This record gives sequence, C-alpha cells and structure tokens, in this order.
Amino acid sequence: MFRPWIRNRLAAVAALCLLAASSLHAQWINRDGPNLRGSPAVKAAFKPVVATPSRSTVRIVADGKDAAYGTVVTADGWILTKFDQIKDADKVSCKFKDGRTLEAKVIGVHEKNDLALLKVEAKDLTPVAWSDSKTATVGNWLASPGPGDEPIAVGVVSVATRSMKRGDYPPPPLPPNAGFLGVLLEPAKDGPRVKEVTKDSAASEAGIQVDDVVLQIEGKRVEDPDAMINLLRDYKAGQTVSLLLRRGEEGVSLTATLKKRPAGAGMNRSLFQNTMGRQISRKNGGFPVVLQHDTVLKATDCGGPLVDLDGKAVGVNIASAGRVESYALPSEVIRSLLPDLMAGKLPPPTREKDDKKDDDQSKS
Repeated sequence: MFRPWIRNRLAAVAALCLLAASSLHAQWINRDGPNLRGSPAVKAAFKPVVATPSRSTVRIVADGKDAAYGTVVTADGWILTKFDQIKDADKVSCKFKDGRTLEAKVIGVHEKNDLALLKVEAKDLTPVAWSDSKTATVGNWLASPGPGDEPIAVGVVSVATRSMKRGDYPPPPLPPNAGFLGVLLEPAKDGPRVKEVTKDSAASEAGIQVDDVVLQIEGKRVEDPDAMINLLRDYKAGQTVSLLLRRGEEGVSLTATLKKRPAGAGMNRSLFQNTMGRQISRKNGGFPVVLQHDTVLKATDCGGPLVDLDGKAVGVNIASAGRVESYALPSEVIRSLLPDLMAGKLPPPTREKDDKKDDDQSKS
C-alpha cells in the first residue's frame, strides 16, 4: 500500500496547487508554472507512485517517430497501446525503461475502443498491476507514468467511470483538406441512418437519400455514426469512396467523390476554446465506457497506464480530448478484452496500402 507519509506529502502539494489555482487561475494549464501540477516539485512528489508502473510503461515508436505510450500486460511480451497512433505505420517498436528497443508486431485490435495489442520477443517484462476503476472516485489523484522516474503528467478524476453517448464527446479534430460527404447521421439498428443530406454536396450528387442506412464504406463495416465519421476523416477532398447502403429492403451500391469541407464545418469556436490549440487525439470519441480525468496529455502521451496513488492501473489513457480533458479505458474493460485480443479473435484490419501491395504482387 501507499505509505502514509507520501500521502501526506501529496496532500500538501495538492493544497499548494489549489491555492495557486485560486490566485493564478489562468496559469493552471501551464505545465511548467510555479507550484502547479506540471512543475518539477509536483512531479517529484509523485516519483514513488510511478516507481513500479514506469517499468510497465514503454514508448511506442512508429516508423521512427514517437507515437504513443504502451502498457505491458504480461511478462512474456504482450503490450497494449492506442491503435489510431500506429495504424498507418510500417514498423512499430517499443523502447523500455532499461534501455532496450524491441520490434513489435500488431496482433489484435479492438477498433471501437481504439485499442491495439502488440507482441515483442521478451520473457522478463514487468506487467502492470490492475485495480478496478470504481476505486477512482471524483477528486482522487492519478498519475500517468512514462518509462522515466517521474510521471509525464498528474491530475484528478473529473467524472467517474460511465457509459458514454455520442453527444457526450467533443467533435474530433479534422486533418488538412479533409473530405466532406455532406450528411447528418443518427444511430440505427444496422448502421448510421442518414437524417439529412446537404444540398449540392458529395452525398446529394452520389444519390444518397434521407433514411438510407450506411452498411459499408470501402468494404469496411460501419456500426454507428462515430465509426463512419472516423473512417471518412482520413479521406481528402477529391477522393472517391464506395458505399453500400440499405434503402428500404434493398441494398444499394454508390460511389461518392468527396468535396472540400465548407467554411464553418470544421473546428468551431467552442472546440478551439476547449483545446486552446493543444494537440488532441484524432480518435477522441466513440468509446462505450470511459474514466474521465483532467490530466493535460498530448496525443502522443496516450496508450500508457493511468495509476492511482498505490501505483495500480485503474485504466489505460486512450485520448486527449481537450485542454484539460482526457479519457482512459477502465481496467475492467481492458481485462475483459484481453483474452480475445491475445487469442487472435480480434485481428487488425487490413490497411489500404497492404491491399494495394497484394494487388501489385498478384499482377507481377
């Protein structure tokens, strides 16, 4: 258990943070400000908290660039991370606290939770110790360890573990020149239903109609509006996508050439104010259940464990969603998915570049 003197020290640090927050509210988000949560003094106070879980945290490198953190779940080389951060990479590796760098292979993916399971060749790793997320009540301190001696960030529980609906999430950030289909969607039994079609949009020109249910895009199943939005967000204006729809009792196949996103359909003012220009995660919504905390994380800080004051993981950080809004997948969700991920029942999706490579090889 966490030693009482350390808890007392953290309580003193917390009081100092709250005092600073009351008089220097505008500086609260400054990671390096005096007496604030990103300051050296605060991070140093959390060294004992992350001493053990830092050995269970790795830096994920995708095609030579830092992409995310990872959470070691078994001694023999199974590691969890955030899928969206590595999904387009040709080579993935893990850097450990002891200095080793090992090549990793993506074995399983749970797309709804944006979770990827990696495998490295090792037998002596330190798996993370889990704790139920229900123990992390509102106001409890949490730390996000990295492979170093200090946490990458600290924060408190904002909202206890809860089921999420689509409207609970902030709108996702859009890449430059993102394509625009021009439909308003609502959930339906078999997939997203078209509630409205924008005039003169790619959707209207392709023949998409109100009440059409979208079943597939480019051969990939879409279960709900979030899945469809996340799939389309990586296509640019001018690209053509194929859609399989259900119209009444019939199946309809269409192609749509995406257009340039109209002014005002991108990041709105409230989203900008929420992020304050911070690099938030591309995939930052659609998770069925989350634990919300106010730790300031970058997109590349996700994928590692989120630990309580005893150094036990109450979840895995899965998205930076705002200025001081981050989401973690609760430990109960993680542990329920691990058996299927490790058994190969949830294989990673086929990438477009892999499909193209297979076609080129078949023609040669």
